[in-house]
Amino acid sequence: MLRGTAIGVMAVMMALVAPAWAQMGGPADPSCKGVAVEWPADLKGWGRAAVPVTSATAPGGAPALTPGTPARVTLAAKEGVTLAVTPPKPAGEKTYAGTVAFTVPAAGPYRIAIDGAAWIDVVADGKSLDSTSHKHGPNCSGIHKVVDFGLAAGTYQLQLTNSPAATVTVLVVPPQS
Repeated sequence: MLRGTAIGVMAVMMALVAPAWAQMGGPADPSCKGVAVEWPADLKGWGRAAVPVTSATAPGGAPALTPGTPARVTLAAKEGVTLAVTPPKPAGEKTYAGTVAFTVPAAGPYRIAIDGAAWIDVVADGKSLDSTSHKHGPNCSGIHKVVDFGLAAGTYQLQLTNSPAATVTVLVVPPQS
């Protein structure tokens, strides 16, 4: 009986710690234990402390992210969110969504890195912009995916939808010189 309780307690502890461990760049995957992440120059900002942000639940008035600074974004249940554009991927059951904004001071290639399986749309003038590429983050980094966009100077809305988690970490990566 005691052994079963101890196993249950360990399982709960692992479930609670795993998301934070992954966010810190640590290994949520046991095969990553002790593996040093090889950070490309543009993603080194991922290791900085993430700024807490609560996403907007309607177009307009979205909180601003600072390119180069990770943000821990709290999303809302999808039922309470009105989006500027309808994402091409239908929302799953019990998913989360929200909108944040970011400003691009000069045209160039920007990346959006995220630690979860959320759908990413960059929106300008009421339209979702086409991405230029998609890839996974570096092995054992905690970055789930990286989506690239060619952006002109201006302010954009970043719609995060279909997230199985209520919080995600996002990094808007500015062009590298």
